[in-house]
Amino acid sequence: MDIGGANTKAALLNFEHNKIIDTYSYIEYFPFWEKTITEIPSLLRRVVENLVEKNNIKLEDINYIAVTITAELSDAFQTKREGILIILNALDKIFDINKLKFITNRSKFIDYKTAKSDYFLIFAANWSSTALFLGQFIPTCILIDAGSTTIDIIPIVESNPVPKGKDDISRLMNHELIYTGGLRATIPSITHHVPYKGKNVRVSFEKFALISDIHMILNNISEEEYINDTADNRSKSLENCYARLSRVICMDIETISKEDLKIIAIYIYEKQLDIITREIKLFMNNLINRFKEFENNPKFVITGLSADFLIRNSLQKFGYYNIVSYEEITQIPNIINSSAFAIAGAFYYQL
Repeated sequence: MDIGGANTKAALLNFEHNKIIDTYSYIEYFPFWEKTITEIPSLLRRVVENLVEKNNIKLEDINYIAVTITAELSDAFQTKREGILIILNALDKIFDINKLKFITNRSKFIDYKTAKSDYFLIFAANWSSTALFLGQFIPTCILIDAGSTTIDIIPIVESNPVPKGKDDISRLMNHELIYTGGLRATIPSITHHVPYKGKNVRVSFEKFALISDIHMILNNISEEEYINDTADNRSKSLENCYARLSRVICMDIETISKEDLKIIAIYIYEKQLDIITREIKLFMNNLINRFKEFENNPKFVITGLSADFLIRNSLQKFGYYNIVSYEEITQIPNIINSSAFAIAGAFYYQL
């Protein structure tokens, strides 16, 4: 399980003779900031119902439950410590704690008791398991995981992740974590101005629209892939995406044309790509100073819901074309739930 602040992802892997013979997955949009503590065990029960019982498997027949948590950063909690401990207590209510294993930001798995006492080790360590699993297939590469909210950049050498940063802040400082994604980024987090009628117009600093509206308008995502809540709680239809975008410059769908809105959408998309390319360039400069093997034609492995329209395009701007899909390499069947498949696979291989 990958218990995130917005989405909880779960995958069930059945191994036989070191090969995956069956897989199942489940994702639920569960915004922690809107929920109460008492609702977390209910979320976990739904994971069991939809992932385990629905596939005619008994929970007691599951050998291990590998977990990564990033929801502790949600402002539903006063501190990260509080968030981790509340989630651990919820896990204790649903699962056999002897089967629970947690990935650390040191790329090791620890048991429930250790996780509870050394909780700081498991803060936002999902990047570690995704890289560890990939390292079983490609020993040296750069993994970029582009999700709904953030982008992780993880160098892998000799099958092990070798980032400079270990926690959120050090990874932000070293350009290994980019706080923008394919769905939940707000427009002012990407640009303060947009073009309209030949003018550069400052945007309103309201949560009128999200980047998911932009990517719907530009056909980068489908309505089914728009899995987060909308900014105005209206539907995810293309018409409503245009309506939300119009408010960014204090207009509405009756006073601005879709042609003008399309121009604004393309501009915002390009600005988001600019943010990502700038961070990748800084990351690569640092990485090449540390590992010369990445200097010529490095291999990039991309995954996540927004990998193709955010990461592939950004890399190709630099002339990087040695790009492969995480799902093709690992044979994981679901791009959205790749982090959940990865933590199960990473733990299996560490066994």
